[in-house]
Amino acid sequence: MKYRFISISQILFLALLLIGSQYDVYSQEADSTVVKPGLFVGLRFGPSQSGISNEGILSVANLVSNSQNSFGGSFEIGYFFSKSIGISSGIGFSSSKSQLELATYQNKFNTTDSENEVYERQVSGTDIKEIQNVGFLTLPVCLNIRLPLSKKMVFFIQTGINLAIPVTKKYLSSGIFTYKGYYPAYNVILQNLPAYGFPSNINSVTDGSLKTKSLNMNALVSAGFDFLIQKNIQLGIAAFYSKSLSNISDYPSPDKFQLSSDANQINSLMGGSSKASVQSIGVNVRLRYFLNFSKLMSKKN
Repeated sequence: MKYRFISISQILFLALLLIGSQYDVYSQEADSTVVKPGLFVGLRFGPSQSGISNEGILSVANLVSNSQNSFGGSFEIGYFFSKSIGISSGIGFSSSKSQLELATYQNKFNTTDSENEVYERQVSGTDIKEIQNVGFLTLPVCLNIRLPLSKKMVFFIQTGINLAIPVTKKYLSSGIFTYKGYYPAYNVILQNLPAYGFPSNINSVTDGSLKTKSLNMNALVSAGFDFLIQKNIQLGIAAFYSKSLSNISDYPSPDKFQLSSDANQINSLMGGSSKASVQSIGVNVRLRYFLNFSKLMSKKN
């Protein structure tokens, strides 16, 4: 997959670095600093390019997968034990999307008709497309490391684990399919008989639900810059990458996977994969507010 946001994030980093450097020239005598320890709350949001990888689909060849643009955000709360080390957690939402394309498909399997006669059902398809969309409620647990560059700017790295709970899990499939029936007892192939279940060149569309595990775990890492814009308030920008650590699919064994058995019925390609995983890369903007407990306690006293 190709991710367009890498070059964008580099440009944004350079621009903010120059702005922050200029801003610091006029702020060297200020008492406030961006590397204060203590408790903080914050928000983050931004675009990403995400993808759902469907691996090991034995009955499907030449499958093309394209990542899609998405958007996410989160609320966080954390604590810095010192100027350099802290932890954070929170709650957020992220989504992963992919568009799968298959130029041609052919398969056959034995079954019985309404009169219990055994026959070989032959299925072929063209121009098959599927959009997979999984949205996650995320619960991150992160380690925060920061390196001061000046009183107004720090470079930071944030890494950790995201507990991801699927709340949106759907797919939309379409394609042109033909269904034939070969009866070995009569040595005949039935086709172009829609009334008997053998239509030809029928445009099928299916809007269905994906079967995913109820809880997944993602590794995440982000890096960027924080700027002090007001006392106790920081504005930051970062590039991030996230990837699932295990199989998110909850489909049974794909050994007998059928993409389509009947007209207007298309199964998700995730059902034919041995493993499905999600990954995303992008940029986000974050705003943090540091709580000053010492002043709050002094006012109470």
